Parts: sequence; structure tokens; C-alpha cells
Amino acid sequence: MTTTIQIDDEVKKILFRLKLKLEEQKGHSVSYNEIIKFLIKNQKINLLNRKNLEDFRKFEGILPKNALKEYLAEKKRELKREEERITL
Repeated sequence: MTTTIQIDDEVKKILFRLKLKLEEQKGHSVSYNEIIKFLIKNQKINLLNRKNLEDFRKFEGILPKNALKEYLAEKKRELKREEERITL
């Protein structure tokens, strides 16, 4: 069964670059479904694992509410710098 998901243009570009890289390595076409499976399988922290999810929840509320916005903005800037540094 297929479904539609919404992603922004930035994520679409990243997925497309990953698609090209995986196709180059495998030597054949790769679907976006296969890319998502690859990302889930190779994530550093498996949030689907109940223990990891419980550990993750322990961090909730550590930042003061006024610092959360700045933290998220800094994470976005960090991600952008990483993407510019790494070429797929």
C-alpha cells in the first residue's frame, strides 16, 4: 500500500542526493522507499527501540522554554553547515 508524505524542498534535495549516491554504489535504481528503509536501518540511535525511547524521554524539559527556540535555530544552522561540508 502506498501513501503520500509531505517534505519540504530542503529535505527533498537531501533525499535526492542520497538516492544518487546509493544508486551509484548499488549500480541500479533505488526507490525513495528503499532510501527511507536504509536511513531507518542505519540510524545511530534507534528511537524505535523501547529502551532508547525511554532514555530519550529523560531529556525532556532540560532546556528552559526560552532557550528551546535558540537551541533549535542553532541545530538548523549546524545541519546546514554539515550539508555544505559533505558532498553526496
